[in-house]
Amino acid sequence: MARDTDAAPWYRQFWFWFVFAPPLASIVLGLSLLATAVIHGDSLVADNYEEVGRAIHKNHAREYEAAALEIDGSMVLDREQGTITVRLDGRSELPDRLLLELSHPTHAERDLAVELQRDASGIYRADAQRRVDGRHYVRLQPEDGSWLLATEIDAGERELTLTPRRGG
Repeated sequence: MARDTDAAPWYRQFWFWFVFAPPLASIVLGLSLLATAVIHGDSLVADNYEEVGRAIHKNHAREYEAAALEIDGSMVLDREQGTITVRLDGRSELPDRLLLELSHPTHAERDLAVELQRDASGIYRADAQRRVDGRHYVRLQPEDGSWLLATEIDAGERELTLTPRRGG
């Protein structure tokens, strides 16, 4: 029996790479996509949602409470300096401190949570100590969370009217 000494090693064979290259490429691509998904995963949505049965509903009770207390006002946001000024009016006594959340729709690292302190003139002020870029969801509430003013501020806006949701 003759032995073929000119045969190339297995890793130089065309048919080996023709058969095994596509599955190997799929494994490498799948692992890279998995790593990307784990490293750059989506952030969670924070809002008043509750699960009822198999459906998810937004709970507006705290916004309706703000409407019942006739709480409304305005907010001025200096996007360059990060200073925030809020003026509120209401039927009841307003708290000395408010919590303000600015949530970016897509980038959790751009979210901002500050505590607004009321000064002697009744205006609430805070300093974010950074630039505030882009569109944000605005959530303003007292520390006890008894009521909520929720709205959106677009990328170019500096002033915003704060009005509660009416209804229910």
